[in-house]
Amino acid sequence: MRLGMLEAMACQSHPEVVATFGDDGVAIAELIDHRAPGAARRALSGIGVVLVIAALIAPIAGVAVLGAESDLVERMPADRSVPIAAVCFVLAVVVLLVTGVAWVRGGARWSGMVCGLGAVFALCGVFASISMPTVSGRDGYDLPTLAQVSVWTTLALGLLLAVATMLRHRVREPEPEVAPAAPTTTSDRHVAELAARSIPDTERVAILADRDAALRVLAERGLLDGTTLDRALSAPLGTLFALEAPTQPGPESPG
Repeated sequence: MRLGMLEAMACQSHPEVVATFGDDGVAIAELIDHRAPGAARRALSGIGVVLVIAALIAPIAGVAVLGAESDLVERMPADRSVPIAAVCFVLAVVVLLVTGVAWVRGGARWSGMVCGLGAVFALCGVFASISMPTVSGRDGYDLPTLAQVSVWTTLALGLLLAVATMLRHRVREPEPEVAPAAPTTTSDRHVAELAARSIPDTERVAILADRDAALRVLAERGLLDGTTLDRALSAPLGTLFALEAPTQPGPESPG
């Protein structure tokens, strides 16, 4: 039972205090700090997501605008559909370049997502390279070479990215190394206890009561034995993490 995590959650309104509660406290404090972004940050994140989605569907939209024709959708003439499709494929080129650079800088490891992105964009380039001249010829539109460059570039870059990623199929993300937990020292325990004392008295008493109530619930459910419960209830606020491992004397432990 990770008692330190229980205490860290009880003190989550004070991440600077939680960060002193051993390794678990550091991890939880980082989560608390990143959990509630401000309104401006959320707005920017939302705009960024919308822009990314728009860029990802750009080549599909380019193909659709060239070939959309049904009982519900009126066919768009080439003098409008071709320029729109060309702009869509310019965005596709930008996406492929950014993705390719990020993939290389990230170690050029196998990624099904990157490979799939390249394949889909290349396929869209194939369809558009056929549809664009066909639509232009049907409507008598003088197709400029510049409008086709973005389509050809998307086809080439998408194919290159898909093939390059497939060739790296055996190169995978390395398994993360799990560092052994550092032994808890009496100085670590003392620092955490002092940090917990910085919480205002009224709030600290309430947090301690919540912590002790949670400990009793765990004991009632058979998750804590009587000896561990007694030790945990008698421990000062902020020091439960020290009960989970043998405590070694620290260089700064009080005499």
